[in-house]
Amino acid sequence: MADLFFPQLSTGVLAQYPIRKTISRRTIRNNMPDGSLLLASDTDASYITWSLAYQGLTAEELASLTNLFASCQGRVRSFTFIDPTDNMLLQSATLTAPPWTASPGLQITPNAADPVGGESAFRITNVSQAPAQLSQTLAVPSNYQYCFSLYAASSQTETVTLSLSSSNPEQIVIESASAAWKRIVLSGALKSAGTGITVSITIAPGVQLSLFGPQLEAQVAPSRYRATFDRSGVYSNAHWAVDGLPMVCEAPNVYSTAFSVEAALS
Repeated sequence: MADLFFPQLSTGVLAQYPIRKTISRRTIRNNMPDGSLLLASDTDASYITWSLAYQGLTAEELASLTNLFASCQGRVRSFTFIDPTDNMLLQSATLTAPPWTASPGLQITPNAADPVGGESAFRITNVSQAPAQLSQTLAVPSNYQYCFSLYAASSQTETVTLSLSSSNPEQIVIESASAAWKRIVLSGALKSAGTGITVSITIAPGVQLSLFGPQLEAQVAPSRYRATFDRSGVYSNAHWAVDGLPMVCEAPNVYSTAFSVEAALS
């Protein structure tokens, strides 16, 4: 069976506000014969639930939701859900950790000054004689609308290239970085079917930049940066948390619905 993904609306977003996100955790409690109490976190019982409501859907958008529900047989089968309130990239705060991949000759030094007054930025230096890349690949639909952004600065005016690619198509944006921190944004959708996208940061030979806050979102414009470590906003084992999808026809080709999606946090 092909991979199943939560659909994106024609407006280039996954959800409409308000969005309610609830994290539930369970603690195991043992009352011992001597009166002492032992507590332990049950990591296999932690999960996150998104409560979503939609207004003004077209018949095609509603069909994409009902088709996914039918393909999953309701709660039975899992699908990939992209949290519309989170950063899709893993280890956005640790650019030296997998799944980031760096070209040979790219030196990455942590603990540099960042734009929010801390020391969470990275100093990136290309000591090779060719353009070098720092990239990450994600198993998500190739043709969704995405927004890739990061903050960049340099002691001298230099250029930095952001790219979004799949097997063939590619979208890029080339921006200059100077002493003042600047958020660089690449927004667009690839004309490519299938699964898998790669986001890349390309640095010219001999260039040194300070980078902070890489973020990927399945929407048109960037939102506030959210740091990630070993968990991102992509949940590959999500399930419907409802037994049926309510549908209301408010006018010709105008529909509304509301439901919940959940995923384990372990």
